[in-house]
Amino acid sequence: MIVGNDMGEIKTKKILLMTDHHMSASVVNGLEAEGYYVYNRACQDFEIELLETLEPTAVMIDLDYPSIEGISICQTLRTCYDGPILVLTAKTDEIVQIMGLEMGADDFLLKPQSKNYLLVKLRACLRRSEKYRVQEKKTVQLGELIVDSARREVLCSGAIIPLTTREFDLLWCLAEKAKNIVSREEIHQALYNSEYNGFDRSIDIYVSRIRQKIGDDSLHPRYLKTIRGAGYLLVEGYSE
Repeated sequence: MIVGNDMGEIKTKKILLMTDHHMSASVVNGLEAEGYYVYNRACQDFEIELLETLEPTAVMIDLDYPSIEGISICQTLRTCYDGPILVLTAKTDEIVQIMGLEMGADDFLLKPQSKNYLLVKLRACLRRSEKYRVQEKKTVQLGELIVDSARREVLCSGAIIPLTTREFDLLWCLAEKAKNIVSREEIHQALYNSEYNGFDRSIDIYVSRIRQKIGDDSLHPRYLKTIRGAGYLLVEGYSE
C-alpha cells in the first residue's frame, strides 16, 4: 500500500517507510503534515527497483522486533542508495545496533518516541545529507585518496568508494583538516550536532568501516590514523 499520492507524480520530499508490522497512523500523519509523501512497504516486500522508481529523500525502517535478519535490509539498501537511513526499533540491543551501523544505517531511534522527536531526528539526518550538495566545490587529495565534497564522492586508487551518509560526513570532517588531528569531540559535534558523552562508540565503527572500504590496514593505516588519547588524523603515507 502507498500512503500518499501516486508514485507516478513528481515529489520532492519522499520517505520510503518499511516496517515489519502495521505502521502507526500518527507517525504517517505527522510526516505528511510536515510535507513528506510517505510510501509504506512491508520489509519482506522490498525490491531494489522500488528505489530506482521512487528515488526517496530518506528511508525509515521500523522494526517491532529488531534482529540481524531484519536489520540486514540496510546492507541491501546501501548497494544502490546513499541517502539517510533511519532505523526505529522497539527494543534496544547493542549487537543489533552495531550490526545495523556496520550494514549502513545512519542512526537508530528507540521507540516509543513522540512524532515531534522523530521529525527532529529525520530533519537532522536530512540536513547532514543535504548541506554538502549546495556548497562550493572542494576536493581534498592525499596520495591516491580523493574526497570530493561537492559530489560527495570518494575515490581511492581510481575506484569509486561507496560510503554511507555518516561515513562520508566523518571522512570529510577529517579531510577538511587533513594532516591535523581532529578530536573525537569535534567529530561527534560534526556528525550529531551534540556534545560527546564519552561513551558512544559509533565513531569507532564508522572509522573501521571507512578503513575497510579504502583498503587501509587497521594496524598500520596509510590514510586514517588513530592518535591515542587525541583523536584521528587523515594524512597520506603516515606510519608508526
